[in-house]
Amino acid sequence: MSKKYSILILAAGEGTRMRSSSIPKVMHTLCGVPLIQRVIKASMPIPQEKIGIVVGYGNEKIKEELKKQKNIELIPQKKQMGSGNAVQSAKNWLQHVSKSSSHILVVCGDTPLISSETLLSFCNFHLKQENNASILSFKTSQPFGYGRIVRDQNLRVQKIVEEKDATLEEKNIDEVNSAIYCFEIKKLLEILPHLKNNNAKKEYYLTDVIEHFYNKRLKVDAFQSGARNGLAIKETMGINTRVELSMAEEFLQEKIRNYWMEQGVTMLNPSSIYIEEKVTIGKDTLLLPQTMLLGATKIGERCKIGPSSFIENSNIGENTVVRASFIYGSTIGNKVEIGPYTHLRTGSVVQDEARIGNFTEIKNSNIGKETKVSHLAYIGDSILGEKINVGAGAITCNFDGKNKHKTTIGSQSFVGSNVNLIAPVKVGARSVLAAGSTITEDVPSDSLAIERTSLVIKKGWVKKRK
Repeated sequence: MSKKYSILILAAGEGTRMRSSSIPKVMHTLCGVPLIQRVIKASMPIPQEKIGIVVGYGNEKIKEELKKQKNIELIPQKKQMGSGNAVQSAKNWLQHVSKSSSHILVVCGDTPLISSETLLSFCNFHLKQENNASILSFKTSQPFGYGRIVRDQNLRVQKIVEEKDATLEEKNIDEVNSAIYCFEIKKLLEILPHLKNNNAKKEYYLTDVIEHFYNKRLKVDAFQSGARNGLAIKETMGINTRVELSMAEEFLQEKIRNYWMEQGVTMLNPSSIYIEEKVTIGKDTLLLPQTMLLGATKIGERCKIGPSSFIENSNIGENTVVRASFIYGSTIGNKVEIGPYTHLRTGSVVQDEARIGNFTEIKNSNIGKETKVSHLAYIGDSILGEKINVGAGAITCNFDGKNKHKTTIGSQSFVGSNVNLIAPVKVGARSVLAAGSTITEDVPSDSLAIERTSLVIKKGWVKKRK
């Protein structure tokens, strides 16, 4: 494709059927990515000059989301009066981009499943056929709710009729509109002022421009999506309700899971596993039911994850096991055992062959190679060396009510059960902290630290109390 397009994304709708108190429709997320970002990403492979996004409700949230992206201009639609009015709101922008682009691709911001391949094929068709206007259409045995593509006796596209305005004969048409268009910009600008709102919804439909193009004897055609019937519907489906959002999520999740299984990942009960798009997974890894992998998580080869594990923005090495645990923003080495019921919080690093066991929480800490924190412990803002054993109930007391403080424990030390380390404190290598001790001072290497009150036994005390 030699000629460059400009791209106009319609994203001004409030999305009242989403029943949201503050989130504009295009800012709802699909597999962790806002709908508007998915549409922008799908359009990126098309040679383009500029992207304009028509915004209305919640425009500040959209602006914040897109502030770091270049070559995008937000165009306000002051009052939402239909798709035709949305494009009319972009009149000045269209006039400006027409100096460098002859054609415009118009796509809705709530169609997150549209693929780059479909958009590229459509744009190529528009240019190759030298059309003044093109419609991305598809055929379906279930056309209810879609605008119908009406053709004349010579099979030329004559107009698009919306469901609410269609006659019984028109409702039987099985070729429908996807609401994605290509236009020659200068011709579109000539026609936009002539749109009327004489329809059931009293809105200005962008679809009406097609009949104007036809009546002016301009070249109009429809490009039927090459996708299979069901896939075409999914690719072009608009998200208007939470139900439709969940349907799109299910479709995309199946696509993601199938991709990773084709890459050598095993999943038991795949439909119960949730994987976001930025996640990467090594070969021969096993994912068990009810596992969620989010953000930019990276899982190495030959791992076993789950069941019931949640991992977000974390790196997991090879041959590591994570059972029924929650992990956020952490790095885990090779041959590590995590869980069950472990909580790794942001900033945690667990080195090779370590073990973090059940009901243990690690926060912003570095756990050394072959160190074991096997159960019922809290390690926060700490550095633990190699081959340390931390007993049940041990706690690093890192917070004094105002500031957080660091605990350091040297390699090959032994921390007994129910030890409290009052930070800031340092324990040297090969030291032993006796069970039940509260450590308030630094402990030199090769030392025993024991801090307990004397045991008092009063024989017969219970009988005397009676």
